Amino acid sequence: MDLRLSEEQLMIRQTVRDFAQSEVKPVARELDAKANPRDCFSWDLVKKAGKLGLRTLNLPTEYGGGGIRDLLTHVIVIEELAAADPGFASIFRSQTSLCSMLMGQCNKQQKDEFIPKIIEDEEFLLAACMTEPNHGTDTGLPYDSPETIETFAEQRGNEYVINGVKHFTSNGGVAKLYMVYARTTKGVPLNKGMSLFMVPHNTPGLSIGHFHNKLGRRLMLNAEEIFEDARVPGKYLVGTENKALEERKGAGPVTLLHCANIVGTLRTCYEESLDYAKTRVQGGKPIIGHHTVAAKLGSMRVKVDALRTVLWWTASSWDTEREYDPRMDWLIKGYADDIAVDVIHKMMDIFGGMSTDKEMPVEKYIRDISTILHGFGTGEMNYVKGGLLL
Repeated sequence: MDLRLSEEQLMIRQTVRDFAQSEVKPVARELDAKANPRDCFSWDLVKKAGKLGLRTLNLPTEYGGGGIRDLLTHVIVIEELAAADPGFASIFRSQTSLCSMLMGQCNKQQKDEFIPKIIEDEEFLLAACMTEPNHGTDTGLPYDSPETIETFAEQRGNEYVINGVKHFTSNGGVAKLYMVYARTTKGVPLNKGMSLFMVPHNTPGLSIGHFHNKLGRRLMLNAEEIFEDARVPGKYLVGTENKALEERKGAGPVTLLHCANIVGTLRTCYEESLDYAKTRVQGGKPIIGHHTVAAKLGSMRVKVDALRTVLWWTASSWDTEREYDPRMDWLIKGYADDIAVDVIHKMMDIFGGMSTDKEMPVEKYIRDISTILHGFGTGEMNYVKGGLLL
């Protein structure tokens, strides 16, 4: 498979890279350091990215969107944003994946109602509500357990009444439309009893609870959503009742966008380690001249490049419908987690004692990587899920 980028992809990558390095990276550490998590979020940066078309990149041109539908281009965009800050990249990872969900799973009436609103409102973000206080990784386990997801949507006439609590929702608290997964049949596995609903932020009965004061990726807000007799019109049911897990596949392998976030973050870890090794002098010469340091840098470089290659291969396979292996959606996440831990440890080794100093960039990457490992389920769960399909 030819993984050379098109002229359009090269142009998009350079445009996003220039924006991320000139606008996001210079302020990322300052925003990250704010004590209140709500202050870490920047509408100014979101709007600037929106003016580049990143917020609506994959919405159809007939609605006024960018019309960029291929997954590989979106993987490239997220990597470039993550190279500046993985939290900021996560805002658009969520936005991109949910725009794909909207296009892949929603009916024409739903698209006609919400896509124009997304296009016209520069503060219109999307959020998906799956994780709950008692249910996280277990929502992705390949076991037929009925003991996951407690949020329940009861049909009453022409509407559904939703009760329950979601948390760790990406873009929670600032999104204007929530894609909410809720049980519609109790006592059965998720693949037989969960449905998906579009819930506008101003729906009566929906309130925002706790904003999570995360260790890393702080530029993206994660918050708790509380549903107390939240009444949703029946027309906001997405797809078929009780089939949300099965129909979720229509949105594509969105895990790959999360892995692109990891690649971008690790690329920066490698580049900054390389720069430091060229200028830090120990034993009478820059430390890159010491064999153990050079070996660590070589290992970091090849692992980041290998992760990017398998990620691009899988995304391109999905786009072209050739040689696509759905197992890789999960296996890549486990692989990415392993590489992330190894690369950040090597970065700490290269920076030595300075890696523990909060004035140095390493400590932020440690926190960001530690946080990003827990998105889209643990690495072990993803290995298990992909492994059971081997």
